[in-house]
Amino acid sequence: MVPIGIVAVLVVVAVAFFGLYRPWHLKWGATREELARKMPGDEIVRRPIFNATRVVTVNARPEDIWPWIVQIGFGRAGWYSIDLFDNLGRHSSERIVPELQHIEIGDLV
Repeated sequence: MVPIGIVAVLVVVAVAFFGLYRPWHLKWGATREELARKMPGDEIVRRPIFNATRVVTVNARPEDIWPWIVQIGFGRAGWYSIDLFDNLGRHSSERIVPELQHIEIGDLV
């Protein structure tokens, strides 16, 4: 039999995670307007089983950001995140990689 203290701790952790942390994390950084706005692809998946809108504001021009975005991915320049978890320990690129500046439909990210 599981002690009541352990059950209570698990219930508190579950409530904190699913009631507080997860809802906050699924809309991290997004304003109400951004959450309400239609996104590209909304017309393709009418009833998604998962929906998250996470926002990071970058004060730069799109043409300065795009070279970094286009090279994102596993086996590419990385995810610019926690490399140990996201890229099998391979360090994310800290420079624009010319050979990764072209991406096409069907390319693996």
